[in-house]
Order: sequence, then structure tokens, then C-alpha cells
Amino acid sequence: MKNYLIAGIKIAFDYRYDHYFKNNIEAYTYDGNDVDHTIVIKYALTLDEPKTGLFKIFSRSVSGVKSYMTFDKDYKNIEIWIDEDTFTDPATAEYIYSGMVFLELAQKHGLLPLHGSAINYKGDVILFAAPSGTGKSTHANMWKQLYKDDVSWVNDDKPLLEIIDGKTYVYGAPFSGQHHSNTNEKKPLKAIVFLKQGITDEVTKLSEKDALKHLMKNTLRPSEEALWDHALKQFEVILNNIPIYMLDASLSLNAAKAVKKAIYGA
Repeated sequence: MKNYLIAGIKIAFDYRYDHYFKNNIEAYTYDGNDVDHTIVIKYALTLDEPKTGLFKIFSRSVSGVKSYMTFDKDYKNIEIWIDEDTFTDPATAEYIYSGMVFLELAQKHGLLPLHGSAINYKGDVILFAAPSGTGKSTHANMWKQLYKDDVSWVNDDKPLLEIIDGKTYVYGAPFSGQHHSNTNEKKPLKAIVFLKQGITDEVTKLSEKDALKHLMKNTLRPSEEALWDHALKQFEVILNNIPIYMLDASLSLNAAKAVKKAIYGA
């Protein structure tokens, strides 16, 4: 069991499989002993639905429960149970379910997980958001291809947004999709760019109404209404302070050049 500091959240966590976490989560190692949450992953040959206590079922099969979590008040101590035999790739199951738990904790800590790819360009975060398969990572990689060392990853799956004194910041986290495309850093958000597959590379600044619609669509909605109310207040701050665009994205490097020109004017 090791301690990690991820987006300001102190977590004691251990994992069994190296595929996603090794050479990834170590950048978030925390030397302190005080933690906000402890996450323990346990495996069993068969699982029965818990009869007492607080729990949440993640997945079922025709024969029974495949995975679930148990937790106490304030989610201080969490156990993730996985029926290893029901998954052809238990490493991926471990990564997905621990990531789901972490994102839920992040929401409880006031953070806003947005489905997107976030890059650091010269100290500014540019966040590309869209549903899966639309080309967020491809577009982010174009920036790396064009602007080389001026670009680094913040998070390539669900970057975490936080409002501090009216300003929006973005955190990296080790839960970043299939690749280790993340950095343990917090940087100010410069712009959000929503993507749709297209051919024109036209960049349009969205109205507040349309921007809100896309923000809501691409945000992980929390299970508690109070947390969703908090997210709506965060949206309001973002809409008032951060330019939000829509890109009709081709697969050409011109798409990245068009976005850069829209944001920076050159």
C-alpha cells in the first residue's frame, strides 16, 4: 500500500497489475501518512451481493455479481471487489473500476471531471472535448507534432477542473485512458475546444447556451444532486471566463493551426 497525492486528494492505494499503473502512478507518490481515502482492491473466485453496509454494484453477469465496491461514511475506507474469473482482462477491470472510484471521490472534493484531452501549451491548458471516438487524442497529438517541446500532456481522458478564486485550473491524474498520457501538474485553463468530425477546420466561438449544452454533455454527472448543483455553479464560472469553441475537425494539421489562431490570434 502506497500513498498518492492526486489533484490535491491524498489516497492510500495498491494495485496488482502493472499494465496501466507502473511507470505512471509513481509520479503522484506522496510521502505523508495522512490520507483522505484508502482504496483496497480485492479479488475472489465468486462474489455475492453484500447484505449489509454501504455498497455499490458495478457490474453483473447472468450468474451473479462481477464487481462492486463497499465504503464507509465519507468514503474514508473503500474496497473494490472483482470476480477475476469473469474478466478476460482483469488488469483493465482493475484500472477501470479504480478510476471510476477516484473520479467519484474527485467530485466529492469539488473537482469537475470533463471527458477530454488536455494539453499544456507554454503554460496554458487547452482542453479538447468530445464523445469517445471523435478524435480528441488525435487532435492533441497534432499539437505535439507541430509545436514539439512547447506541448505536453496534462491528461488524455478525464482531466479534472477546479475553480480557485474565480479562475479555472486543470489537474493531471494517472487515470488517463489506455496510455500514460498525463503529467502531475496543475495549470490554468486557457480555452475549451469541442470537436466534431468534419472537413473545413472552421473554428466557431460558441454562444453561452451552446457551450453549456456541450459542457453538460461531456461532464461526468455525479450521482448526488448536491454535487450536480455544485457542477452547475462551476459551469457558470467557466462560461464567464473561458472562451469555448467548436472545431469542424479534419485529420489535417491545419485543424490544429486553425485552433491556435482562434485562441491566440496567430
